[in-house]
Amino acid sequence: LSTKDLTMSADSQKTSGESFAGNVMKYSVATYLGFVITGVALIVKGLLPAEALGAPVTFMTYTATVMNLGILGLDQALLRFYHEPPAGAQPRQLFAACTRISGAFMLVLGVGGSVFFARPLAAALGLGSAGPGIVPLLFINAALYMLVRYLNVLLRLENDIRAYTAETLWMQGCFNLFYLLPGFFTSNVYLLALAAILSFGVVAIAFGYKYRSAALAPLPADTLGGIAKVAVPYGVALAPAQILFSLSSGICLSFVSNYCDATAQGLFAFGYSLAQLVTAIQAGFSTYWGPYVYAHYQDEQERICSVHDVLNFLIFAFFTVLVMLEDIVFVIFRDKQGCMTIFPLLMLAVVFNILCEGTVYGNSIARKPWHDTIGIGVGAAANLGLCALLVPTYGLRGAALALAGGNGAAFLYRSITGQAYYRTVPSFPRTISGFLLAFAVTAVGTIFYNLFWLKLVLTAAILFIYGTIYLPQLKKLWRIGCGILRSIAKK
Repeated sequence: LSTKDLTMSADSQKTSGESFAGNVMKYSVATYLGFVITGVALIVKGLLPAEALGAPVTFMTYTATVMNLGILGLDQALLRFYHEPPAGAQPRQLFAACTRISGAFMLVLGVGGSVFFARPLAAALGLGSAGPGIVPLLFINAALYMLVRYLNVLLRLENDIRAYTAETLWMQGCFNLFYLLPGFFTSNVYLLALAAILSFGVVAIAFGYKYRSAALAPLPADTLGGIAKVAVPYGVALAPAQILFSLSSGICLSFVSNYCDATAQGLFAFGYSLAQLVTAIQAGFSTYWGPYVYAHYQDEQERICSVHDVLNFLIFAFFTVLVMLEDIVFVIFRDKQGCMTIFPLLMLAVVFNILCEGTVYGNSIARKPWHDTIGIGVGAAANLGLCALLVPTYGLRGAALALAGGNGAAFLYRSITGQAYYRTVPSFPRTISGFLLAFAVTAVGTIFYNLFWLKLVLTAAILFIYGTIYLPQLKKLWRIGCGILRSIAKK
């Protein structure tokens, strides 16, 4: 190649990188605006008394679990087959079929659970103090959340960015914030649950009415049968993974509720919410990334590997900074300082979940989603076993260690199998080094939680090592960021 050709190739790669980053940013707008909602929710949780916080957060945690149970994994089938709908169906017919199948199953599930198992369910979920009447409200809230989730996927797939952004923000507000606001006036769990139902209902009606033609699309019986034959087995294979994934923190909340007290339950809920700030880096990214991988895994493996390293660096760095500066949060919310001993462990658990985004797509590409199910099942079993072993003796610390251990086991299994089918990790030594440093950050934050300056120095040193290990990724982020800023300036 001539010098001119090489220059043009380099410019093309640079432009391609900036274009890719720009597309990611488009679909991240909702997430980063939603980060404001999450921040406000965290402030609200910090202001509410810990003893009044545990039950409503547990209610919303299990709302996600029940939603993932009722949806049967068909939201994932919709993502996977929207551009390749089975049985000669149209994309919107696929959407209609998935929503109808999930809706029917959720109805059966809700009626059965509310009529026959309300009391034992309330006790098992750590909501026994609210009584069996909370269970029907849980199923109603989960059903509305399911409809909102389906609409969110449809808007993303149809590239309706404005509507997607608006609906995502409302959904995040419903799940993270709106149900907490009555907590300033009452600690009645039923009123807080009704606030959640009302907020989800408003979003479902507003966007469901706008896209009612998609939900009501004509669906002949043979088309419905053909879609169900392909989508249901695929979705059901993935459903346990989604259910168990959302169940992980719920298991801990239930054990803390049953073996400790309402204050400890509230402290765990606040600490886990704070730990999930790390997801601000990943959430908007994953909205764009999943469909991109499915569309380009055959011809863009080098880029997919490159993005894996960039994501790892961002998450590891953000994790380290949060542990470094956690004291600022607990100075503001002094009554939540009991979280400081468990916060690094909770964040490590979240980091395990996030970094699966770069390692596990091989299972879906190979159409072997049961590996994800097995992996998350292993993690949930480890979490449950460790909670039973540790929480009665060690309380909050035992629950946090159980959550981190369970998520770590799930990450390990899913990543090993995913890489066997489709490699996305360009350098195993670099990735392993990153995790060893993350363990060091966790140890520093847990052992020296009350020694701010020592913790600051040690975590700053680890952050410097991260920058050294991931120097090429840091330079790439700098170049792409400068390129985007130049493009904005020209406009």
